[in-house]
Amino acid sequence: MTPRRPTGRRARLRRELLEEALASARRLLEEHGVDAVTMQAVAKDVGIAAPGLYRYFDGRPGLLHATHQHVIDELLAAVERARARQPADDPAAQCHGVIHELFRWCLTHRNEYDLLMSGRLRIRGQEGDTADDPRYPPLMSLDRVGGAFTPIALAWWQAGCPVVPDDEIAPDLLPHLRAARDAMPAVPGFPPDVPLGLLHAMNLCSARLWGLLTLTVYGHVGDVDDPAALAHLDALVQDLVADVLDGFGQKASAGVVPGQGPRSRRA
Repeated sequence: MTPRRPTGRRARLRRELLEEALASARRLLEEHGVDAVTMQAVAKDVGIAAPGLYRYFDGRPGLLHATHQHVIDELLAAVERARARQPADDPAAQCHGVIHELFRWCLTHRNEYDLLMSGRLRIRGQEGDTADDPRYPPLMSLDRVGGAFTPIALAWWQAGCPVVPDDEIAPDLLPHLRAARDAMPAVPGFPPDVPLGLLHAMNLCSARLWGLLTLTVYGHVGDVDDPAALAHLDALVQDLVADVLDGFGQKASAGVVPGQGPRSRRA
């Protein structure tokens, strides 16, 4: 028997408490990092007893999952705004805008990035989610953010960009690429006949993008509040954009609508 969902005033109060709890989790995350996001800390912040919070989240893993989804939604909204600023018929400009916005957002939300990409966490969703097993946050993040690049890569492929033939891809990569292609019909407008070489190119670009992004966020390319280090980072990001474009046989666009660069804004 399906449990009855609360309606009316009960539903409104439940929704308001969930919103307060997520806002609290985000504040704790931003100010103190992932380890500070606990059931006890959030319950204290919103003014209820800690056991009462378990009616809304399946323990700390459920709280982290909800916070993770909230962070990803915010990041994707920022990325989509950056893509929408670019000319609709210029995928190269869109690629440039998306990459720069990723760096800008992640450098100004470092603790949120740590939640998205932390390898020490396993988080699971709420009752009713399709995934029963705890999932690995970096893979969850890559899956969703990668969707922002999918229409760009598709536009290049449909325009005839070169891709590596399937029989030239390392055999050990093929099962993963086939599984990824099998999952792609869930993406609106994704044709089922894309070559594995297109997904291979997307994976290679993703590896370089997330590699540089992770090194930067965790301070391994220098303190980007220092002008010299920031200039170095700007050059690295420009080189990254050129490398991604080259992977699809594309050139830099002259029509890029500039946004904010990959800069740090520490409190």
